[in-house]
Amino acid sequence: MKKVMLLIWCLLFFLFINISFGQVNSGFQISNEDYGSFSSNNAEHPCISEDQYIMIEQSCKENIQLLQSMGVLKNNSGAVTLFNWPLKAANGLSDCSFYRISAYVDQNTSSGTIQDFNCGTNTYDGHRGTDISIWPFNFYKMDHDFVEVIAAAPGIIINKHDGEFDKNCAANNQTANYIIIRHADGSQANYWHMKKNSLTKKVIGESVLAGEYLGIVGSSGSSTGPHLHFEVWAGSTVATRVDPYAGNCNTLNATSWWANQKSYMETSIVKVSVNTTDIVFPACPATETPNESDVFQIPFQGAGLSPGFAKFYIFIRQELAGLTANMSILNPDGTTFTSWTYMSTAAGKTRINGFSKKLPTTPGVYTFIANYNGTSCSKTFTITAATSTANLNHENKSTIYPNPSNGTFVVEMKEHEDSKIEIYNLLGVIVYRATILKPITEFNLNLPTNIYLYKITTENKVSNTGKLLIE
Repeated sequence: MKKVMLLIWCLLFFLFINISFGQVNSGFQISNEDYGSFSSNNAEHPCISEDQYIMIEQSCKENIQLLQSMGVLKNNSGAVTLFNWPLKAANGLSDCSFYRISAYVDQNTSSGTIQDFNCGTNTYDGHRGTDISIWPFNFYKMDHDFVEVIAAAPGIIINKHDGEFDKNCAANNQTANYIIIRHADGSQANYWHMKKNSLTKKVIGESVLAGEYLGIVGSSGSSTGPHLHFEVWAGSTVATRVDPYAGNCNTLNATSWWANQKSYMETSIVKVSVNTTDIVFPACPATETPNESDVFQIPFQGAGLSPGFAKFYIFIRQELAGLTANMSILNPDGTTFTSWTYMSTAAGKTRINGFSKKLPTTPGVYTFIANYNGTSCSKTFTITAATSTANLNHENKSTIYPNPSNGTFVVEMKEHEDSKIEIYNLLGVIVYRATILKPITEFNLNLPTNIYLYKITTENKVSNTGKLLIE
């Protein structure tokens, strides 16, 4: 029996390897049911429990009374609050988009039945807010503070809580890290599940502007993955909740509370990437390993790939059956190096497809671009080759730092000898040349962000070579 079980496990492992890495032109598909953590709370374990709603109402009531007595909160004005999107990409995140809607407000109050504002079923029983999951690589984005929660409208902080564990993977009764903003018309917005110790330093009673930083998307409280639970009340109790989206099945309010309401599906390409090997998706809450790269030196050998091949990934939000994704690798001059297509055979909230493709071998900056449902997303990557300026057993007589740099770097010579430095672009053209006159010399380059090759010579002999990355 043990031998039979061992044989079955071996066969399953063999199938996994073949499915994951595939052949040189095969696609690697992952749906949202296959990896990672996505918001999947339910009626028994909602984002906010009934006990927590009671606590929120009571504490907000007390804070509002105190702030009114201090003159911080004024009487409600007649201005109607309209909301902007409550998330933004932080500096350093270049994805074409970074979220998906995992659950809208449940408009059907009958137990056991659900319906969202658009008469669809993207919600769960009794859900009172909008769950916006960050995607793809939700924990990677959370770890790197890549998606910020921002004030959707100006107002006054009337409640705030921080310091709770922020990497939950299952629905529970724990308290989340949150902030609650009251607006001029008396409405309030609840921002839930934020990352531990990421909340704004502003305190209860202070005002915030629309678009102002509030925190980082996390998975604190009753949460199964990093997402923002955004909930709007017209007044100071949960009984006054509204759905910011306008639609045929919105029974709570007739008009939209968004300044510019987004479409229901938002079917699009949200990210493309070029990877040295397959993505690693560990069990929640471990961080994903994207294995992305901006630079490939020829000859290239990726783990589990044929020589000279890399993985090209596309990330689709709200996939629709029958739609075709058109993908191309463009040469530095904009012509097509190669192209291929993928047709969606089934609908899904998310889809990840990876394709093994032969890399170009001519040095230069290339572009991977994908088009799907009228949207496009692109990523540049650089091909480099082993260069004749490589340091062939020469003793390094110099050090260059910092590397990467912002264009300012220091050359430190081990011996004080008159030397010179030359910097080349990836096409082998000299873009900078200078003499090194001191043991420690600082240089300031006015060069675009890219990878460059440098060569330091002393007495007409190469003493050091390498790559210099300017960010």
